[in-house]
Amino acid sequence: MNDTLHTTLEFEIHGYDCGYGGPLRAFALVNFLQEAAGVSAAGLGFGMEDLHAKGWTWMLSRLDLRADELPRNGERVIVRTWPAGISKLFALRDIEMRRLDGTSLVRAVYAYLVVDIAARRPLRPASVLGQAPPNPGDPHPVPGFDFGIPEAAEPVPVFSQRVRGRHIDHNGHANNAHLVNWLVDAASEGEAGLSALRVEFLAEALDGDELEAIRGYAPEASRFGPEAAAATSVSELTRRGAKVARALVGRR
Repeated sequence: MNDTLHTTLEFEIHGYDCGYGGPLRAFALVNFLQEAAGVSAAGLGFGMEDLHAKGWTWMLSRLDLRADELPRNGERVIVRTWPAGISKLFALRDIEMRRLDGTSLVRAVYAYLVVDIAARRPLRPASVLGQAPPNPGDPHPVPGFDFGIPEAAEPVPVFSQRVRGRHIDHNGHANNAHLVNWLVDAASEGEAGLSALRVEFLAEALDGDELEAIRGYAPEASRFGPEAAAATSVSELTRRGAKVARALVGRR
């Protein structure tokens, strides 16, 4: 279901999305949101195929997400998304996930880059969206959203992960859903209930790369508010000491 700028998709949550017992996992969650974002962009005339025809592509750069509650196996949910304007080099996109009765589940603001595929450098979003980009002017679903992530305090390595062919997407690098999955895993010490997530993607992870996952503490001033998280960690994925992606992860 769509109007001019808003796109709405309905999904069913399956056991494999939840690990057969728990709530929706981060990997499945961001895949649902990514699917809705792609459908929306395509419907507005600037989807992946439209950009690839010009030698460009979308790359997710940052996100700020709140999970009010996560759905479970057997539930049906609605994901609604819309373009939310431009901030410097970023094209912003707002996304909500709700139950069919309207109960809020997940709220997020995504920041995308338009990238020249051959040069591997960002372009100004106006080259795709125009000087007056589509924006319904709705309030952002994460009020006061912030992409800031502190440095991990007392970082410790927790596991290593090799990027393999199955992780690679049409941009030739590990898809953001896999990176989010590894970042959330790195931040977890058995706590249940993802409540908030900020991610910054800093470099491409390519087939064969060996990534080291690191977990540290978040300084008190940088943590999410009490409504979002009782425990907050900073996690990083590094390649030979250089940061590839990092996250601020909140859990209830």
